[in-house]
Amino acid sequence: MKRRQIEISALIVFTSVLSFALGQNFNKSTNSIDQALDRIVTAGALDKSALERAAIEGMLRATGDRWSTYYDSNQTNQESQNLTGSYSGVGIWLRPGIGGGSEIASLKKGSVAKRAGLKIGDVIILIDGADLSSASVNEVATALRGDAGAILKLSVLRKGIEQKYELTREEFQSNDVSTDQVKKNILYLRIDTFSENVVQDVKSELGQGNFQKGLILDLRDNPGGILSVATDFAALFLSKGAIVSYDMANGDGKTIQADSPASINVPVAILINKNTASSAEVVAGALQARNRAVLIGATTFGKGSVQESLKLANRSSIEITVGRLRTPLGKFIEGTGIKPDLVASEMQSLPKAINLINALSDILKPADQKSFPKSTVQSSGNRG
Repeated sequence: MKRRQIEISALIVFTSVLSFALGQNFNKSTNSIDQALDRIVTAGALDKSALERAAIEGMLRATGDRWSTYYDSNQTNQESQNLTGSYSGVGIWLRPGIGGGSEIASLKKGSVAKRAGLKIGDVIILIDGADLSSASVNEVATALRGDAGAILKLSVLRKGIEQKYELTREEFQSNDVSTDQVKKNILYLRIDTFSENVVQDVKSELGQGNFQKGLILDLRDNPGGILSVATDFAALFLSKGAIVSYDMANGDGKTIQADSPASINVPVAILINKNTASSAEVVAGALQARNRAVLIGATTFGKGSVQESLKLANRSSIEITVGRLRTPLGKFIEGTGIKPDLVASEMQSLPKAINLINALSDILKPADQKSFPKSTVQSSGNRG
């Protein structure tokens, strides 16, 4: 009860600060706060934009929600670029650390960070000598980015031991979709994150592959991405019906559904691991619940909350949690994740998936793969 009172008090104070920063009037009961804050500004201790940021970040912290985030105007623009096009950095996706700060959620295949030996779960502590051990994900992501060719000095904590790296920033095209013809009639499809162009890119890749026996979808180390893109992708495999639902804080519920017949009707195996998170868990959970795929690997991360973005008057933005995701069977994802149908190590997962697709194709009548038009792939999530 005492902790709750403290959080409420903090929220009231930060609301007052925000109201001041935005130029709103106070009534007499808050006049002392008005006077104090006016003195802070006139003394030059903080400018108006700094007060706005402190107030908003303070209110988000008071919610106790790990996933609610503030982006200043520059970070808002950078995040938009990440989801749509190219960026310059070292190939790291980030997530909030359990105890605060930021940790590596995923590493882009072939990136300088991957080549240097950084690992998922590494906690960012220093970038170019600056202490970012308690910084927000957005602050760390901003520090990781920079001009291609520029040197970045990075220190991380791994199992309590500091590791130091010197990396050269690179220019990345998102390229979040890739395929490999692992067997004559079995296609391997990997999605790194659900960025804006993924569904279009998947269709392009499928138009150039043979998957008459089945598809292997690799969502290992996929940190999530845009929920609407993930549900549009899942709808390629699902005929009309629920994909995912979530409960709002006010008690209302929302269900996202497939609204047309499935485009792809072949057997599907999905590879998952402990770093499969968020929107990637939505896809895995939906196809498993609707009996459209067999999940192979390890239980997923368990990030099952949904955030909505709000642009603010000063061109900054916030993402705030508005609900908890459920699979079509009504199971919450948050904190529990999605369990595989077949447990397998990283090395075993792909061979088991190939064997499974072969077995299913022998049992089932050959299904017609969707004929996607052949075209050149133009591939396009928080990155640094």
